[in-house]
Amino acid sequence: MVRFYKLLGSALALAVISTTAHAQVKAGPNGSFLQMLAETGCDSKYSDDKKADLFRTQYKNKQMTVTGEVSTVRDGEVSIKVLRTTLTHDIQVKLADKKAAYDLEKGQRVTVNFKVTYHGGCILSYSGEDGVLVNLTN
Repeated sequence: MVRFYKLLGSALALAVISTTAHAQVKAGPNGSFLQMLAETGCDSKYSDDKKADLFRTQYKNKQMTVTGEVSTVRDGEVSIKVLRTTLTHDIQVKLADKKAAYDLEKGQRVTVNFKVTYHGGCILSYSGEDGVLVNLTN
């Protein structure tokens, strides 16, 4: 009986650690975006089918906010590098007001709220639309 309680205690501790780690990712800057990458991105350990299902049920058409560095701006669409290790960009967002992108500069830090629309992966980035610039810094 003591062994059963030890196993139960270990299982509960593991569940608390797992839940705490999940909460920490969501609580930090870009938390929802980083959680989406962890669950559905290139480095996820889930099968491709599970990643696609998770994206479809948990993230597609949901509002999200990211802060990052502008890598390209063209025709009302801004590409944003969120992760420092990314070579190009992590997400492309079509802004609701194309004119809002006109004065953006490469390398500028922006915060954008948008609706997630496309599941990226190892080669192509994630995409969003109806983006609204929330904050700009130089």
